[in-house]
Amino acid sequence: MPRYLHLVAPLAALAMTCTIMPATAAPIATLSTIVSTDPVSIKGPHGVILMRITAPQTGGNLPVLVFAHGAALNRSDYRPLIEALARAGYIVVQPDFPDASADGIAPKGWPAETWRIRYDTVAWIGTHLPDVLKTIPGLPRRADLTRTAIAGHSFGGHTTALAMGALVEGMTVQPALPYRAAVLLSAPGNWDGLTPTWKARADYLKVDWTPMRGPVLMVNGTADTGPMSDLGAVWHDDGFKRTARDACLMHVEGAGHYLGGIDSALRPPVGDTTAERRASVFRATIAFLDQALGRTTEAAQAWPGIRSTLACK
Repeated sequence: MPRYLHLVAPLAALAMTCTIMPATAAPIATLSTIVSTDPVSIKGPHGVILMRITAPQTGGNLPVLVFAHGAALNRSDYRPLIEALARAGYIVVQPDFPDASADGIAPKGWPAETWRIRYDTVAWIGTHLPDVLKTIPGLPRRADLTRTAIAGHSFGGHTTALAMGALVEGMTVQPALPYRAAVLLSAPGNWDGLTPTWKARADYLKVDWTPMRGPVLMVNGTADTGPMSDLGAVWHDDGFKRTARDACLMHVEGAGHYLGGIDSALRPPVGDTTAERRASVFRATIAFLDQALGRTTEAAQAWPGIRSTLACK
């Protein structure tokens, strides 16, 4: 039987529904009680997909956002960001992928074609949203399936780029998915910027960005350095540099891979976690999505001002 827990309570291994009471503040968002149902399971293209679905407890005409987690994270991560999106009126669907961790422990290995399974999963969800949402009674009639978007962090940013039409080398052109807008958070750069070790491991980062359709918002931290590339934080800007159209790039000054705490204050480097950085990412993400999906909100009205501070194509 599902049980109700506050969002900050420890994760339970059983199915659970979490009721999250309003926070004291949320950037450009409507405060409301949100409900998170986990796990939700449904048969997908590669077996059963486990998902977490978070939504406002009340209201209708709710847009739907599919969120792709980073490598070795899972459907229960990114709670500060997911909470902000749900309070802003979004139904957020978070699927697990083959590289998902369990109880904080990363899998010992995952299939070489994990990047493709990730794409297939978000493609299937995007084209089967009525089936996904009907796993929660009453949710389908509250959703606006004409307003769907996708977002992802790190490896999930790579997944999101493919969902919007970018192609891994050797990948044939895929049918357009129903996602109207996308947000790429700390997405990896291209293969040619990798270290030799990572070049041997990550052929899936040989990406042709030119077919990627927009609108797309890319958000990167200026202190996001790591072992995959010797080029520094600028490596993460490859997608913006190589895409042809309809994209904006936001830099979060001083932020590392988790952009000031989009997941939690416990993610390294701890020093980059600040309420201001986190709020700026939430604010821009919600404003961009609201405007791109044609919502009439204060956040959407704020987007032109935010956009004027960014590099955009």
